[in-house]
Amino acid sequence: MNRKKHMNVKKLAVTMMASAIVVAGFGVNGAGLLGAPFANAASAAVQAGAMTKAVVTIDGKTANWVGQPFVQNGTTMVPLREAAVSLGGSISWDQASRTVTIRLNGDVITQRSGDSFFLVNGIRFDISGPSRVVNGSLMVPLRGLMEAMKASLHLSQTAGTTSITIATDKMTVMPKSFGELDSYLKSSSYSGMALVAKDGKVLMRKGYGIAGEGKLNRPDMKTRIASITKSFTAASIMQLIEAGKLSLDDPISKLVSGIPSGDKITIHMLLSHTSGLPSEFTRKDGITIEQTVNEIRTKKLEFEPGSAYKYSNCGYVLLAYVVEKLSGMSYADYVQTNMLKAAGMTNSGTATAKTPTNDGFVLSKGAWVKAPYYVSQSGTGTLYSTVDDLVKWDSLLRSGNLLDDSSLEAMYTPHSEKGYGYGWIVRETPEGKTVFHNGSGSGFSTGMSRNLDNGVTVILLGNHAGIDTALMMEKLQTLAASAI
Repeated sequence: MNRKKHMNVKKLAVTMMASAIVVAGFGVNGAGLLGAPFANAASAAVQAGAMTKAVVTIDGKTANWVGQPFVQNGTTMVPLREAAVSLGGSISWDQASRTVTIRLNGDVITQRSGDSFFLVNGIRFDISGPSRVVNGSLMVPLRGLMEAMKASLHLSQTAGTTSITIATDKMTVMPKSFGELDSYLKSSSYSGMALVAKDGKVLMRKGYGIAGEGKLNRPDMKTRIASITKSFTAASIMQLIEAGKLSLDDPISKLVSGIPSGDKITIHMLLSHTSGLPSEFTRKDGITIEQTVNEIRTKKLEFEPGSAYKYSNCGYVLLAYVVEKLSGMSYADYVQTNMLKAAGMTNSGTATAKTPTNDGFVLSKGAWVKAPYYVSQSGTGTLYSTVDDLVKWDSLLRSGNLLDDSSLEAMYTPHSEKGYGYGWIVRETPEGKTVFHNGSGSGFSTGMSRNLDNGVTVILLGNHAGIDTALMMEKLQTLAASAI
Protein backbone atom coordinates (compact mmCIF):
# COMPACT_ATOMS: atom_id res chain seq x y z
CA MET A 1 0.00 0.00 0.00
CA ASN A 2 1.44 3.41 -0.95
CA ARG A 3 1.67 6.28 1.56
CA LYS A 4 -1.35 8.20 0.17
CA LYS A 5 -3.64 5.16 0.36
CA HIS A 6 -2.38 4.41 3.86
CA MET A 7 -3.27 7.93 5.03
CA ASN A 8 -6.78 7.69 3.51
CA VAL A 9 -7.41 4.37 5.27
CA LYS A 10 -6.23 5.91 8.52
CA LYS A 11 -8.61 8.89 8.13
CA LEU A 12 -11.49 6.52 7.38
CA ALA A 13 -10.72 4.49 10.48
CA VAL A 14 -10.76 7.58 12.70
CA THR A 15 -14.09 8.72 11.21
CA MET A 16 -15.65 5.29 11.79
CA MET A 17 -14.26 5.28 15.32
CA ALA A 18 -15.87 8.67 16.11
CA SER A 19 -19.23 7.46 14.78
CA ALA A 20 -18.99 4.33 16.88
CA ILE A 21 -18.27 6.42 19.96
CA VAL A 22 -21.37 8.59 19.43
CA VAL A 23 -23.65 5.56 18.99
CA ALA A 24 -22.12 3.79 21.95
CA GLY A 25 -22.51 6.90 24.08
CA PHE A 26 -26.29 6.64 23.57
CA GLY A 27 -26.52 2.85 23.62
CA VAL A 28 -29.26 0.81 25.28
CA ASN A 29 -27.54 0.61 28.65
CA GLY A 30 -26.86 4.36 28.70
CA ALA A 31 -23.45 3.87 30.32
CA GLY A 32 -21.44 5.18 27.39
CA LEU A 33 -18.29 3.22 28.31
CA LEU A 34 -15.87 1.99 25.70
CA GLY A 35 -12.65 0.08 25.60
CA ALA A 36 -9.36 1.87 26.33
CA PRO A 37 -8.31 2.34 22.67
CA PHE A 38 -11.58 4.09 21.84
CA ALA A 39 -11.47 6.18 25.03
CA ASN A 40 -7.93 7.30 24.29
CA ALA A 41 -8.84 8.24 20.72
CA ALA A 42 -11.79 10.31 21.90
CA SER A 43 -9.82 12.01 24.64
CA ALA A 44 -6.99 12.96 22.31
CA ALA A 45 -9.23 15.50 20.58
CA VAL A 46 -9.60 17.54 23.77
CA GLN A 47 -6.09 17.46 25.18
CA ALA A 48 -5.05 20.78 23.67
CA GLY A 49 -6.43 22.72 26.65
CA ALA A 50 -5.90 21.85 30.29
CA MET A 51 -8.82 20.09 32.02
CA THR A 52 -9.94 20.44 35.62
CA LYS A 53 -12.37 18.26 37.51
CA ALA A 54 -15.96 19.42 38.01
CA VAL A 55 -18.23 18.32 40.88
CA VAL A 56 -21.97 18.78 40.27
CA THR A 57 -24.80 19.12 42.80
CA ILE A 58 -28.41 19.16 41.59
CA ASP A 59 -31.12 20.36 43.98
CA GLY A 60 -28.78 19.59 46.88
CA LYS A 61 -27.79 16.08 45.74
CA THR A 62 -24.43 15.12 44.25
CA ALA A 63 -24.68 13.99 40.64
CA ASN A 64 -22.86 10.68 40.11
CA TRP A 65 -22.49 10.56 36.35
CA VAL A 66 -20.51 7.99 34.41
CA GLY A 67 -19.55 10.73 31.98
CA GLN A 68 -17.20 12.84 34.10
CA PRO A 69 -17.74 16.63 33.79
CA PHE A 70 -14.65 18.71 33.18
CA VAL A 71 -13.65 22.31 32.58
CA GLN A 72 -11.53 23.13 29.56
CA ASN A 73 -10.60 26.60 28.30
CA GLY A 74 -13.19 28.13 30.59
CA THR A 75 -16.07 25.95 29.35
CA THR A 76 -17.66 23.34 31.61
CA MET A 77 -18.62 20.23 29.66
CA VAL A 78 -21.17 17.71 30.95
CA PRO A 79 -22.60 14.42 29.62
CA LEU A 80 -25.78 15.33 27.76
CA ARG A 81 -27.77 12.17 28.46
CA GLU A 82 -27.08 11.98 32.19
CA ALA A 83 -27.37 15.72 32.79
CA ALA A 84 -30.67 16.01 30.91
CA VAL A 85 -32.21 13.08 32.81
CA SER A 86 -30.97 14.52 36.13
CA LEU A 87 -32.77 17.77 35.29
CA GLY A 88 -36.05 15.96 34.77
CA GLY A 89 -36.02 15.50 31.01
CA SER A 90 -36.80 12.38 29.03
CA ILE A 91 -34.28 11.66 26.30
CA SER A 92 -34.06 9.72 23.04
CA TRP A 93 -31.37 9.24 20.40
CA ASP A 94 -31.84 9.10 16.64
CA GLN A 95 -28.91 7.21 15.14
CA ALA A 96 -29.59 8.20 11.55
CA SER A 97 -29.34 11.93 12.22
CA ARG A 98 -27.07 11.59 15.30
CA THR A 99 -29.52 13.79 17.17
CA VAL A 100 -30.52 13.81 20.83
CA THR A 101 -34.10 14.82 21.72
CA ILE A 102 -35.00 16.00 25.22
CA ARG A 103 -38.59 16.51 26.33
CA LEU A 104 -39.45 18.62 29.36
CA ASN A 105 -42.56 20.62 30.32
CA GLY A 106 -43.89 20.37 26.78
CA ASP A 107 -40.63 21.62 25.25
CA VAL A 108 -38.81 19.61 22.60
CA ILE A 109 -35.06 20.28 22.77
CA THR A 110 -32.77 18.75 20.15
CA GLN A 111 -29.00 18.68 19.77
CA ARG A 112 -27.00 17.08 16.97
CA SER A 113 -23.54 15.76 17.69
CA GLY A 114 -20.95 18.39 16.78
CA ASP A 115 -23.39 21.34 16.62
CA SER A 116 -22.90 24.57 18.58
CA PHE A 117 -26.60 25.10 19.19
CA PHE A 118 -29.79 23.54 20.49
CA LEU A 119 -33.17 23.70 18.82
CA VAL A 120 -35.85 24.53 21.40
CA ASN A 121 -39.29 23.91 19.89
CA GLY A 122 -37.65 24.46 16.51
CA ILE A 123 -36.02 27.76 17.50
CA ARG A 124 -32.23 27.90 17.23
CA PHE A 125 -30.45 28.70 20.50
CA ASP A 126 -26.67 29.13 20.16
CA ILE A 127 -24.30 27.80 22.83
CA SER A 128 -20.62 28.48 23.58
CA GLY A 129 -19.17 25.63 21.56
CA PRO A 130 -19.86 22.32 19.83
CA SER A 131 -20.83 19.09 21.54
CA ARG A 132 -18.21 16.35 21.30
CA VAL A 133 -17.60 12.79 22.34
CA VAL A 134 -15.26 12.10 25.27
CA ASN A 135 -14.76 8.58 26.66
CA GLY A 136 -17.96 7.45 24.94
CA SER A 137 -20.22 10.22 26.29
CA LEU A 138 -21.56 13.09 24.23
CA MET A 139 -20.48 16.18 26.17
CA VAL A 140 -22.11 19.61 25.82
CA PRO A 141 -21.39 23.05 27.32
CA LEU A 142 -23.10 23.17 30.71
CA ARG A 143 -24.45 26.72 30.50
CA GLY A 144 -26.10 26.05 27.17
CA LEU A 145 -27.84 22.93 28.46
CA MET A 146 -28.93 24.71 31.65
CA GLU A 147 -30.44 27.55 29.64
CA ALA A 148 -32.19 25.16 27.24
CA MET A 149 -33.74 23.34 30.22
CA LYS A 150 -34.30 26.60 32.16
CA ALA A 151 -32.26 25.50 35.17
CA SER A 152 -30.05 27.84 37.18
CA LEU A 153 -26.47 27.29 38.24
CA HIS A 154 -23.71 28.66 40.41
CA LEU A 155 -19.99 27.92 39.91
CA SER A 156 -17.21 28.17 42.47
CA GLN A 157 -13.52 27.30 42.09
CA THR A 158 -11.12 25.57 44.45
CA ALA A 159 -7.68 24.08 43.79
CA GLY A 160 -8.09 21.86 40.73
CA THR A 161 -11.87 21.49 41.11
CA THR A 162 -14.90 23.45 39.91
CA SER A 163 -17.99 23.05 42.10
CA ILE A 164 -21.26 23.42 40.19
CA THR A 165 -24.55 23.91 42.04
CA ILE A 166 -27.64 23.44 39.88
CA ALA A 167 -31.29 24.15 40.68
CA THR A 168 -33.84 22.62 38.33
CA ASP A 169 -36.65 24.68 36.83
CA LYS A 170 -39.24 25.25 39.57
CA MET A 171 -41.07 28.13 37.89
CA THR A 172 -42.56 26.36 34.90
CA VAL A 173 -46.02 24.91 35.56
CA MET A 174 -47.33 22.79 32.71
CA PRO A 175 -49.91 20.13 33.65
CA LYS A 176 -50.91 17.60 31.00
CA SER A 177 -54.45 19.01 30.99
CA PHE A 178 -53.05 22.25 29.56
CA GLY A 179 -51.25 20.52 26.68
CA GLU A 180 -53.63 22.00 24.11
CA LEU A 181 -52.87 25.53 25.32
CA ASP A 182 -49.14 24.80 25.17
CA SER A 183 -49.44 23.39 21.65
CA TYR A 184 -51.45 26.42 20.54
CA LEU A 185 -48.81 28.86 21.79
CA LYS A 186 -45.96 26.90 20.18
CA SER A 187 -47.79 26.50 16.85
CA SER A 188 -48.48 30.25 16.91
CA SER A 189 -44.70 30.90 17.27
CA TYR A 190 -45.41 32.82 20.46
CA SER A 191 -42.35 34.31 22.18
CA GLY A 192 -42.58 35.59 25.74
CA MET A 193 -44.17 34.57 29.02
CA ALA A 194 -47.61 33.03 29.42
CA LEU A 195 -49.73 32.37 32.51
CA VAL A 196 -53.21 31.07 33.23
CA ALA A 197 -54.76 31.40 36.69
CA LYS A 198 -58.15 30.82 38.25
CA ASP A 199 -59.24 32.85 41.27
CA GLY A 200 -55.62 33.88 41.79
CA LYS A 201 -54.20 30.33 41.69
CA VAL A 202 -51.62 29.71 38.97
CA LEU A 203 -52.56 26.74 36.79
CA MET A 204 -50.06 27.15 33.95
CA ARG A 205 -46.90 29.24 33.70
CA LYS A 206 -44.23 29.02 31.02
CA GLY A 207 -41.66 30.93 28.97
CA TYR A 208 -41.38 30.62 25.19
CA GLY A 209 -38.74 31.71 22.70
CA ILE A 210 -35.62 33.87 22.98
CA ALA A 211 -35.17 36.54 25.68
CA GLY A 212 -31.91 37.96 24.34
CA GLU A 213 -28.41 36.86 23.42
CA GLY A 214 -27.72 33.54 25.15
CA LYS A 215 -31.02 33.59 27.05
CA LEU A 216 -34.42 31.97 26.72
CA ASN A 217 -37.62 33.48 28.08
CA ARG A 218 -38.29 32.12 31.55
CA PRO A 219 -41.67 32.46 33.26
CA ASP A 220 -40.37 34.66 36.11
CA MET A 221 -38.63 37.13 33.81
CA LYS A 222 -39.27 40.88 34.08
CA THR A 223 -40.57 42.47 30.90
CA ARG A 224 -42.27 45.59 29.58
CA ILE A 225 -46.06 45.38 29.78
CA ALA A 226 -46.80 48.21 27.30
CA SER A 227 -50.41 49.45 27.39
CA ILE A 228 -51.47 47.15 30.21
CA THR A 229 -50.07 50.19 32.04
CA LYS A 230 -53.34 51.98 31.20
CA SER A 231 -55.24 49.80 33.68
CA PHE A 232 -53.06 51.27 36.44
CA THR A 233 -53.67 54.81 35.14
CA ALA A 234 -57.43 54.31 35.11
CA ALA A 235 -57.39 52.83 38.63
CA SER A 236 -55.33 55.80 39.85
CA ILE A 237 -57.89 58.26 38.48
CA MET A 238 -60.78 56.30 40.03
CA GLN A 239 -59.00 56.38 43.40
CA LEU A 240 -58.72 60.16 43.18
CA ILE A 241 -62.40 60.40 42.26
CA GLU A 242 -63.31 58.29 45.30
CA ALA A 243 -61.18 60.66 47.40
CA GLY A 244 -63.29 63.57 46.15
CA LYS A 245 -60.44 65.28 44.31
CA LEU A 246 -62.16 65.31 40.90
CA SER A 247 -65.14 63.85 39.03
CA LEU A 248 -65.70 62.07 35.75
CA ASP A 249 -67.55 65.13 34.43
CA ASP A 250 -64.74 67.58 35.18
CA PRO A 251 -63.33 69.18 32.01
CA ILE A 252 -59.60 68.80 31.56
CA SER A 253 -59.37 72.62 31.42
CA LYS A 254 -60.14 72.65 35.15
CA LEU A 255 -56.83 70.90 35.78
CA VAL A 256 -54.64 71.47 32.72
CA SER A 257 -54.69 74.65 30.67
CA GLY A 258 -54.19 75.06 26.93
CA ILE A 259 -55.59 71.70 25.75
CA PRO A 260 -57.58 72.15 22.50
CA SER A 261 -61.31 72.22 23.37
CA GLY A 262 -60.23 71.54 26.94
CA ASP A 263 -63.52 72.91 28.26
CA LYS A 264 -65.39 70.18 26.34
CA ILE A 265 -63.06 67.20 27.03
CA THR A 266 -63.98 65.48 30.30
CA ILE A 267 -62.10 63.00 32.45
CA HIS A 268 -64.64 60.41 31.30
CA MET A 269 -63.74 61.07 27.66
CA LEU A 270 -60.02 60.76 28.34
CA LEU A 271 -60.54 57.44 30.13
CA SER A 272 -62.79 56.03 27.39
CA HIS A 273 -60.81 57.33 24.37
CA THR A 274 -63.66 59.53 23.18
CA SER A 275 -61.89 62.90 23.60
CA GLY A 276 -60.95 63.43 19.95
CA LEU A 277 -57.27 63.83 20.80
CA PRO A 278 -54.82 62.07 18.45
CA SER A 279 -52.90 59.07 19.67
CA GLU A 280 -49.21 59.73 19.25
CA PHE A 281 -46.59 62.09 20.60
CA THR A 282 -42.82 62.41 20.26
CA ARG A 283 -41.09 59.37 21.75
CA LYS A 284 -37.56 60.13 22.86
CA ASP A 285 -35.84 58.98 26.01
CA GLY A 286 -35.59 61.75 28.58
CA ILE A 287 -38.60 63.79 27.48
CA THR A 288 -40.54 64.87 30.58
CA ILE A 289 -44.29 64.61 31.01
CA GLU A 290 -44.46 68.43 31.04
CA GLN A 291 -42.79 68.50 27.62
CA THR A 292 -45.25 65.93 26.26
CA VAL A 293 -48.20 67.88 27.68
CA ASN A 294 -46.84 71.01 25.98
CA GLU A 295 -46.77 69.05 22.70
CA ILE A 296 -50.38 67.90 23.24
CA ARG A 297 -51.37 71.57 23.58
CA THR A 298 -50.36 72.00 19.90
CA LYS A 299 -52.42 69.04 18.63
CA LYS A 300 -55.58 69.31 16.59
CA LEU A 301 -58.67 67.31 17.54
CA GLU A 302 -59.72 64.57 15.12
CA PHE A 303 -63.43 64.81 15.99
CA GLU A 304 -65.80 66.63 18.30
CA PRO A 305 -65.21 65.52 21.91
CA GLY A 306 -67.60 62.74 22.92
CA SER A 307 -68.86 62.05 19.39
CA ALA A 308 -66.71 59.03 18.50
CA TYR A 309 -64.01 56.63 19.68
CA LYS A 310 -60.32 56.69 18.82
CA TYR A 311 -57.57 55.16 20.90
CA SER A 312 -55.45 58.00 22.26
CA ASN A 313 -52.17 57.71 24.09
CA CYS A 314 -52.23 61.50 24.43
CA GLY A 315 -55.38 61.21 26.51
CA TYR A 316 -53.72 58.85 28.98
CA VAL A 317 -50.67 61.13 29.25
CA LEU A 318 -53.06 63.87 30.38
CA LEU A 319 -54.60 61.50 32.92
CA ALA A 320 -51.14 60.73 34.33
CA TYR A 321 -50.49 64.47 34.50
CA VAL A 322 -53.75 64.90 36.45
CA VAL A 323 -52.58 62.19 38.88
CA GLU A 324 -49.38 64.13 39.46
CA LYS A 325 -51.12 67.49 39.96
CA LEU A 326 -53.73 66.16 42.40
CA SER A 327 -51.49 63.80 44.39
CA GLY A 328 -48.34 65.89 44.56
CA MET A 329 -46.39 62.78 43.53
CA SER A 330 -44.86 61.69 40.26
CA TYR A 331 -46.97 59.21 38.32
CA ALA A 332 -44.32 56.54 38.92
CA ASP A 333 -44.33 57.14 42.69
CA TYR A 334 -48.13 57.23 42.89
CA VAL A 335 -48.48 53.90 41.10
CA GLN A 336 -45.66 52.38 43.15
CA THR A 337 -47.21 53.46 46.46
CA ASN A 338 -50.91 52.98 45.77
CA MET A 339 -50.98 50.09 43.28
CA LEU A 340 -47.80 48.01 43.17
CA LYS A 341 -47.07 48.07 46.89
CA ALA A 342 -50.73 47.47 47.74
CA ALA A 343 -50.77 44.40 45.49
CA GLY A 344 -47.40 43.08 46.71
CA MET A 345 -45.94 43.47 43.21
CA THR A 346 -42.27 43.45 44.22
CA ASN A 347 -40.98 42.70 40.70
CA SER A 348 -42.72 45.60 38.99
CA GLY A 349 -42.08 49.30 38.51
CA THR A 350 -41.39 52.07 36.03
CA ALA A 351 -38.88 51.01 33.39
CA THR A 352 -35.75 52.86 32.35
CA ALA A 353 -33.14 51.95 29.78
CA LYS A 354 -31.17 50.27 32.60
CA THR A 355 -34.04 48.11 33.89
CA PRO A 356 -33.04 44.43 33.48
CA THR A 357 -35.91 43.18 31.33
CA ASN A 358 -35.88 40.78 28.43
CA ASP A 359 -35.21 42.15 24.95
CA GLY A 360 -37.93 43.02 22.47
CA PHE A 361 -37.57 41.84 18.86
CA VAL A 362 -38.79 43.17 15.53
CA LEU A 363 -38.83 41.52 12.13
CA SER A 364 -36.23 42.92 9.72
CA LYS A 365 -35.52 41.43 6.29
CA GLY A 366 -37.07 38.13 7.32
CA ALA A 367 -35.14 37.82 10.60
CA TRP A 368 -35.95 38.74 14.20
CA VAL A 369 -33.55 41.41 15.45
CA LYS A 370 -33.27 43.21 18.77
CA ALA A 371 -35.53 46.25 18.92
CA PRO A 372 -34.40 49.65 20.22
CA TYR A 373 -35.33 50.64 23.77
CA TYR A 374 -39.09 51.07 24.08
CA VAL A 375 -39.75 54.73 24.92
CA SER A 376 -43.17 55.65 26.26
CA GLN A 377 -44.59 58.35 28.54
CA SER A 378 -46.21 58.22 31.96
CA GLY A 379 -49.71 56.77 31.94
CA THR A 380 -49.39 54.94 28.65
CA GLY A 381 -46.76 52.18 28.62
CA THR A 382 -43.96 52.85 31.08
CA LEU A 383 -44.35 49.92 33.47
CA TYR A 384 -42.52 46.60 33.61
CA SER A 385 -43.74 43.54 35.49
CA THR A 386 -43.89 39.74 35.56
CA VAL A 387 -46.75 37.36 34.89
CA ASP A 388 -46.90 36.48 38.60
CA ASP A 389 -47.05 40.11 39.67
CA LEU A 390 -49.89 40.75 37.24
CA VAL A 391 -51.83 37.91 38.85
CA LYS A 392 -51.48 39.89 42.09
CA TRP A 393 -52.82 42.96 40.28
CA ASP A 394 -55.78 40.90 39.09
CA SER A 395 -56.42 39.63 42.62
CA LEU A 396 -56.27 43.13 44.12
CA LEU A 397 -58.81 44.41 41.60
CA ARG A 398 -61.12 41.45 42.25
CA SER A 399 -60.82 41.82 46.03
CA GLY A 400 -62.63 45.16 46.22
CA ASN A 401 -59.91 46.46 48.54
CA LEU A 402 -58.52 48.90 45.98
CA LEU A 403 -61.68 50.44 44.52
CA ASP A 404 -65.39 50.57 45.33
CA ASP A 405 -67.80 48.42 43.35
CA SER A 406 -69.17 51.53 41.62
CA SER A 407 -65.72 52.47 40.36
CA LEU A 408 -65.05 48.94 39.12
CA GLU A 409 -68.43 48.87 37.39
CA ALA A 410 -67.58 52.11 35.57
CA MET A 411 -64.23 50.67 34.49
CA TYR A 412 -65.87 47.47 33.22
CA THR A 413 -68.72 49.16 31.33
CA PRO A 414 -68.23 49.79 27.58
CA HIS A 415 -68.57 53.50 26.82
CA SER A 416 -68.49 53.24 23.02
CA GLU A 417 -69.29 50.79 20.25
CA LYS A 418 -65.67 49.60 20.47
CA GLY A 419 -66.27 48.19 23.95
CA TYR A 420 -63.70 50.31 25.77
CA GLY A 421 -64.39 50.99 29.44
CA TYR A 422 -61.77 52.73 31.57
CA GLY A 423 -58.39 51.05 31.08
CA TRP A 424 -60.11 47.82 30.00
CA ILE A 425 -61.89 46.55 26.88
CA VAL A 426 -65.12 44.73 27.67
CA ARG A 427 -66.40 41.63 25.86
CA GLU A 428 -69.29 39.27 26.47
CA THR A 429 -68.11 35.74 25.64
CA PRO A 430 -69.58 32.24 25.92
CA GLU A 431 -67.37 31.81 29.02
CA GLY A 432 -68.70 35.01 30.66
CA LYS A 433 -67.93 38.73 30.84
CA THR A 434 -64.28 39.34 30.04
CA VAL A 435 -62.24 42.52 30.42
CA PHE A 436 -58.86 42.74 28.76
CA HIS A 437 -56.17 45.08 27.49
CA ASN A 438 -53.47 44.47 24.94
CA GLY A 439 -50.41 46.54 24.16
CA SER A 440 -47.42 46.89 21.86
CA GLY A 441 -44.23 48.87 21.48
CA SER A 442 -40.69 48.43 20.12
CA GLY A 443 -40.65 44.65 20.04
CA PHE A 444 -43.21 43.89 22.77
CA SER A 445 -46.75 42.52 22.37
CA THR A 446 -48.67 42.08 25.61
CA GLY A 447 -52.10 41.32 26.94
CA MET A 448 -54.08 40.58 30.10
CA SER A 449 -57.55 39.02 29.97
CA ARG A 450 -59.76 38.59 33.05
CA ASN A 451 -63.04 36.66 33.00
CA LEU A 452 -65.13 38.32 35.71
CA ASP A 453 -67.55 35.39 35.91
CA ASN A 454 -65.46 32.21 35.97
CA GLY A 455 -62.34 33.73 37.57
CA VAL A 456 -59.94 32.74 34.77
CA THR A 457 -57.09 35.14 34.02
CA VAL A 458 -54.82 34.86 30.98
CA ILE A 459 -51.60 36.88 30.76
CA LEU A 460 -49.32 37.09 27.71
CA LEU A 461 -46.15 39.15 27.93
CA GLY A 462 -44.67 38.68 24.49
CA ASN A 463 -41.35 40.05 23.25
CA HIS A 464 -41.95 39.83 19.49
CA ALA A 465 -43.62 42.72 17.67
CA GLY A 466 -46.86 42.07 15.82
CA ILE A 467 -48.34 39.31 17.99
CA ASP A 468 -52.15 39.52 18.04
CA THR A 469 -52.45 38.99 21.78
CA ALA A 470 -56.15 39.96 21.80
CA LEU A 471 -57.00 37.08 19.47
CA MET A 472 -54.68 34.70 21.33
CA MET A 473 -56.15 35.55 24.74
CA GLU A 474 -59.67 34.93 23.45
CA LYS A 475 -58.61 31.48 22.24
CA LEU A 476 -56.73 30.73 25.47
CA GLN A 477 -59.71 31.73 27.60
CA THR A 478 -61.80 29.13 25.75
CA LEU A 479 -59.12 26.44 25.98
CA ALA A 480 -58.54 27.16 29.68
CA ALA A 481 -62.23 26.87 30.49
CA SER A 482 -62.20 23.41 28.91
CA ALA A 483 -58.97 22.35 30.63
CA ILE A 484 -59.98 23.28 34.16
